[in-house]
Amino acid sequence: MRGLPESKREPAVADYEKVICQIKDVLGARLVTAPDGSISEIHIMAGSNRNPKQIVRDVESALLIQLGVTVDHKKISVVQIQGQELTGEVAEDKALYRSTCLPLRLVSLNLYTRGLEAEATVELEAGLSGTIYQGYACGPNTPERHLWLVAVATLNAVEKYSCGIWNLALEDLVLVEVAHRRAALCVIVLVSRAGYEYLAGVALVKGDDRQAAAQAVLRALNCRSCVYGSAG
Repeated sequence: MRGLPESKREPAVADYEKVICQIKDVLGARLVTAPDGSISEIHIMAGSNRNPKQIVRDVESALLIQLGVTVDHKKISVVQIQGQELTGEVAEDKALYRSTCLPLRLVSLNLYTRGLEAEATVELEAGLSGTIYQGYACGPNTPERHLWLVAVATLNAVEKYSCGIWNLALEDLVLVEVAHRRAALCVIVLVSRAGYEYLAGVALVKGDDRQAAAQAVLRALNCRSCVYGSAG
């Protein structure tokens, strides 16, 4: 007996960006969508080693082969930057820090508890494109772990935004008291092809410990590369 054919999932914006970021010399990509969800603009940051027309052709081919989507080349724009001061993978990684300059804003945060398990979901919005990146984390349902799960979910959303270039891990998260105010303080480790480093961020509690935990994560990254804008 033959099974029913599976319905094909429409590619999400993150799927497009992931494919494009795999193309040689592409340092970053952001999409603009129309109200009906279709792709209206594709903006690409690239190195200066290749002809922009070749990059556009590669984008068209990659999207067709990997996602089965045909994109009009007129919707694709390429801006190139000089990166001769760095070489190899380090140059690619550092250029990405410069090119992905869209601020991330915390738009929603939810924590669900079901028996022995707790689940956190965090949504971040890329400021100019309006793209939403959702992060997820689950673990034991204990009050001490709730803030930890929120921070991990925030890092998961940031990793999706980076197209897999960064690997982020939460090293520590505590609530502290400073100037008679409570604050969330976190330490994270960022791993990339250039190596790894530890980052720290802090956010004052404004009525919600969980929101402060998520903001502390974003501010740790903001201090490192000025990639992320703080909200709140």
